[in-house]
Amino acid sequence: MIDERISYKALKEIHPDVLHARMGETPLEAARWVRAAALNGIKSAQVAWGQMLLDGQGVERDPEAALRWFAIAAEAGSLDGVNMVGRCHEFGWGCTLDMAEAARCYLSAAERGHAWAQFNLATLLLQADEFAANPSPALAWYVRSARRGNAKAMTMVGRFLEYGWGRRARPQAARRWYRMAALGGDYRGQFDYARTRFEDGFVAEAIIWFSRSIEAAVPDFCRLAEPGLRKAGHPALDAVADRALDRVREAEVHAAAQVRAELVRAEATRKAKPRRRLAVSWLRRRRT
Repeated sequence: MIDERISYKALKEIHPDVLHARMGETPLEAARWVRAAALNGIKSAQVAWGQMLLDGQGVERDPEAALRWFAIAAEAGSLDGVNMVGRCHEFGWGCTLDMAEAARCYLSAAERGHAWAQFNLATLLLQADEFAANPSPALAWYVRSARRGNAKAMTMVGRFLEYGWGRRARPQAARRWYRMAALGGDYRGQFDYARTRFEDGFVAEAIIWFSRSIEAAVPDFCRLAEPGLRKAGHPALDAVADRALDRVREAEVHAAAQVRAELVRAEATRKAKPRRRLAVSWLRRRRT
């Protein structure tokens, strides 16, 4: 059970490889060990426990508690924690939306070299009203994040260079960034690299990267990518488009199954809940 206590002594004595393995077991078992490590002040575990609470992984979903744990880690000096507090304020996870606070958190971690905070800050700047007039700050943060190995940031640098946002377009430089992003595993970078390879006549290579992108992408991206793949009029890309639709359908089936499972659990909880009974003595007093 999640409430079974794991002592600090037990955590200290266990070999790091064994602890890592236990945290990678079933969600319920992992939750016990991550929670124990968080309660004993391990910052990385505090962030991980907050993420589990946010996602409902191995524990009931609780965004408010997730934010509290992210804040605890942040106050202890975790840049991951600072970044996640920013995410909570940006998306309203466990709190009200507050873009100014999100930006403050991102900037705090970004200035200390946190690649994801740099990426998130750049994305806020990209979405701001001032972006069209001055794209340079967003690009600068994307570049800093990309240079720290963030593949998603590499894709965004490629977009800036391909479309000439705020500066002269440099298509060949954009292709180099897309290639690095693709090799780094970003599905958007893989798609953009495939697109440019297809445009340059390297069809066989493009098909490989399109396929990798679709297999790694989230369903919403697959839904958006399908019409463009089919528009190319190439039989191999039609097959990739078919696979994109398959991924969307698979996700819809999975989501529906999760909803049904939640309804079944809620109904089981309702039936298992003991009915409250009024005390007989109280009833007798009411009748007199």
